[in-house]
Amino acid sequence: MTTLMYSGRRRLVVATLICMLLVFGGIGLAAHAVARHESEELFSARLATSARVLEALVAQQLSTATLDAPLVITLPRELETATSDEPEVFGHRYETKVAFQVWHDDGRLLAKSASAPTEALAPLVAGFSEHAIGSTLWQVFALHSGKIWVITAEKDEVRQEMADYIGMSILAPLIVGGLLMLAAVNVVLIRSMQPLTDLAALIAARKPDSLDRIELPATPLELAPIITELNHLLVRIKAAFEREQRFINAAAHEIRTPIAAIQLHLENALRSHGESERAASLASALSGARRTGKLADQLLALGRISARGDVSEACRLSLREVCCDVIGAVEPLLERRGQSIGLDAEYDCHVWGEPSQLRRLLQNLIDNASMHGTREGEIQLSVVQREGRALLSVVNDGIPIPDDEIEKLFVPYYKLPGAAQGGHGLGLAIVKEIADQHHAAIRICRKPDGQGTVVEVSMPCVK
Repeated sequence: MTTLMYSGRRRLVVATLICMLLVFGGIGLAAHAVARHESEELFSARLATSARVLEALVAQQLSTATLDAPLVITLPRELETATSDEPEVFGHRYETKVAFQVWHDDGRLLAKSASAPTEALAPLVAGFSEHAIGSTLWQVFALHSGKIWVITAEKDEVRQEMADYIGMSILAPLIVGGLLMLAAVNVVLIRSMQPLTDLAALIAARKPDSLDRIELPATPLELAPIITELNHLLVRIKAAFEREQRFINAAAHEIRTPIAAIQLHLENALRSHGESERAASLASALSGARRTGKLADQLLALGRISARGDVSEACRLSLREVCCDVIGAVEPLLERRGQSIGLDAEYDCHVWGEPSQLRRLLQNLIDNASMHGTREGEIQLSVVQREGRALLSVVNDGIPIPDDEIEKLFVPYYKLPGAAQGGHGLGLAIVKEIADQHHAAIRICRKPDGQGTVVEVSMPCVK
């Protein structure tokens, strides 16, 4: 699987920029629409006022005048070449964008401004309208007075230009401010993400065998959980390394002795002078090989369970069925030792766990109970439920364990003083590891009569 790599800072900056463009774009469009609306109201009112002034001052006189050609109101020549938007002594260049006409009902053009065309700026219909003449769009107001029509108009580009200027005057500060804010956000992000860079540099500079805690001089609250979890991971890795090293050292120590014994018995068999002596040496070597094989099996089991490498999918299990399966497997061995085993599980309990591990846990408990119990004694298993937990008990009738030795029993390779031969001190260590992985608690105590040993494993019940 390929991991997608990306820059969080770049992504955040780009997202901020896109949001700013959308927001400022919306503001700009809204400002332009408002400016256009206001300019429409302002210029339309000016057109209407101009038309009424012309009607009062000019139209009444023109209605009775005899003219061979329309009266043209000229503009100063300087306005034709003016480029400045500032007022001049001779006028303003925008006068060329404003026009008026005076028409008679009979269709004669009586007067017009120099900027107005000779054709009607709009149909002779009273009120406001838009009318295109050539490529020029005019905003028109027509006023009817008697037999005279007064038409005032201005080019639409005047209003559009005003709306654009107002919109830009609002939007430009926002754009400049937004860019400055984007630069500030980028600087703040670089400074805020510096601990990430420091963390990466700190990890890169560590030696491969260094498992010390990671610490930064200053840690942001958002980064603290990551560093905490990294430190927890380092603690677990360190514990795993130490456990592995202990396992290797102990395994080498424990296996060395039985291998040396097997080697000695084989050498004795080679040097033996009689068949009976050779057979005795070979039998001793075979017995030592079996014990070594059992030790190797327990070592591998402890290693796999500790590393969680021998775990299949957990499921809902019946403790009574687990007990019956294990009893069926160990009963022949117990019979050869003259021991018996019984199960008291009138009410079944169900737990959540890994089947093979729970069977191994119970088998190890039964093996320990058999090894340290009396010959021809009885091992009793029971399953009960108490306060929402399943209680599995394994009881034997051997010599009680001293109270000060109980906690040491779960240490790998530890053996009780004077314990029976054949054990390696790994059975209860495996039981403890399996119990921990199943959130179970273990308690070792004496029987109510003060004799024998009771091992109780308490696990959460499931329905």
